[in-house]
Amino acid sequence: MTRAAEDEVVDLLGDLTDWLLGSSFEGTMRCEAVVRDIAARYGHSVEVTFLADSAIVTVGGRTRSYAREPGVPPLHQVSEFKRLVADIHRRPVPPAEASRRLAAIRAMPPRWSKPWQVAGLVCFTVGFGISVQATSQQVAVSALTGLLVGLLVVAGGTHRRVVLVSPFLASLVVTGIVLTLAEHGFIEGGPIQLIVPALFYFIPGDAISAAALELATNRMTAGAARLVYSVVVLLVLAFGALVAAVLLRAPASDLFDTTVPGNLGPLLVWGGWVLFAIGVMLTFSMAPRDFPWALGLVLLTAGVTELGTRAFGDPAGTFFGAIAMTLAALLLGRRPGLPPAYVLYLGAFYVLTPGSHGLRGLESWIGGDEVGGVTGVADMVGLLIAIAVGMVVAAASLSRDEVRSSARADDAGRSSTRREEAA
Repeated sequence: MTRAAEDEVVDLLGDLTDWLLGSSFEGTMRCEAVVRDIAARYGHSVEVTFLADSAIVTVGGRTRSYAREPGVPPLHQVSEFKRLVADIHRRPVPPAEASRRLAAIRAMPPRWSKPWQVAGLVCFTVGFGISVQATSQQVAVSALTGLLVGLLVVAGGTHRRVVLVSPFLASLVVTGIVLTLAEHGFIEGGPIQLIVPALFYFIPGDAISAAALELATNRMTAGAARLVYSVVVLLVLAFGALVAAVLLRAPASDLFDTTVPGNLGPLLVWGGWVLFAIGVMLTFSMAPRDFPWALGLVLLTAGVTELGTRAFGDPAGTFFGAIAMTLAALLLGRRPGLPPAYVLYLGAFYVLTPGSHGLRGLESWIGGDEVGGVTGVADMVGLLIAIAVGMVVAAASLSRDEVRSSARADDAGRSSTRREEAA
């Protein structure tokens, strides 16, 4: 492609940067690489720096800055964005046309209607709940609390103020319900394991994992910002549980983390991960054609993590799971016609996330179990390190192959362009 007009490239890169900021839980390095690749494709060099919620882009003598709250983008938009990037690299796509297509992608409505989104959060909660406590009471309580959280999230999703307070409200309501059931003898064991699954949607597992990865690769500012944000969210969720206990005048010790032996068979436990993957699809607007691949990665990550944990303990299992997840997502995500890596590993990130350990530790600590609380928080830190090192090892092992793959893709794109021009 010949060198494009600077004005059009600046506009395209600005729109691109703004959109990537909203999905920067994939990591700042990846966002910067995308912007540089697109600029180079249009014959321009760019200086770009991403932080957790801001970015600066310089093309020629023009500098623009952007600020946006990061979050989880609708996954069907991420898949369409991969097709747009592939088209830009494969054939001449004028910058103005690319900008129009990007705007159309950002304007795409959710893939699933609101009732399906509520159902997705129920599946999300029940599926993860089975992995926390494989009991019939967990299924029943998670279905009820997941429904309430789903209604809160979906109904308040368009109201900024509701979105801001929804983690606290959800923690308050869910904890109140579970403590009430415990006080009346309807459940066995500690309530925390019944509380956490319904709040799992609010636990910033992707932010925690991205923070660990960025800190491990010396992206200190972005990594520290995400880590602080994640800890604040966990504290808000834990504070909601404390307020619920105070309002109900329940003993603080009710928040102790007490394990109950599972009564569900292995088949139902693995079925829980399938249900969880369905919840990810419906909750985060994944396209149905991408679901089989995302489900496969969830099961692969869960399986490798389970085997590693049984053989070597929790941190080692998480480390091996992170390697398997990253390798599979990167290898599959760069192939044409398959979902992008972010779509593939979002659900798997939740499988690995240490956030649930941190929340359980904080709630136990608030309940007066200092030893259990410190242990839970320490487990979270250990798993953070395991995830970060595992992802770095996997990415480093593929870096050379990815360069070769990109070169082959560029050669194929140039050959295709020459054929089109000759025709």
